[in-house]
Amino acid sequence: MNVSNSNRLATYEAWLQQYGAILHKIARSYATPSDRDDLQQDLLIALWEALPYYRSESKPQTFIYRVALNRALNWTRTCRPFVELPDLPAPSRDHGRLDQLYTAIAELPELDRSLILLHLDGLTYAEIAQVLGLTETNIGARLTRLRQRLKETLS
Repeated sequence: MNVSNSNRLATYEAWLQQYGAILHKIARSYATPSDRDDLQQDLLIALWEALPYYRSESKPQTFIYRVALNRALNWTRTCRPFVELPDLPAPSRDHGRLDQLYTAIAELPELDRSLILLHLDGLTYAEIAQVLGLTETNIGARLTRLRQRLKETLS
């Protein structure tokens, strides 16, 4: 499916409807709370700009991850470096565990952060390999270590 200019907007809107949560997860993991909206806006622009280059060689979800993760990594390096925040009040009881998970993910190195986000979203090792340019074996080994590290951090 090559995305032509005539159906670009329709495809973009459909993808945002179906996969918009991906952009939110990435913005939440790569930006401070005060910068999340800026990064999310940048991710939306990146997806719009990249859409004509989608060639159906992968699932739309994989393509969106590749575009969004690359933009987020570039954004954190050049625009808004991720900074340590002072101690914050304890998270609300409603979202406490999820907030703890995202805080732990945000503290991971960039590649590990990307890897765990893709894994948590249910991508297969092959799809993760396609997005990150790693071997499936390497992904399996890294994920095993990451899951153990997150388990220790969250307990």
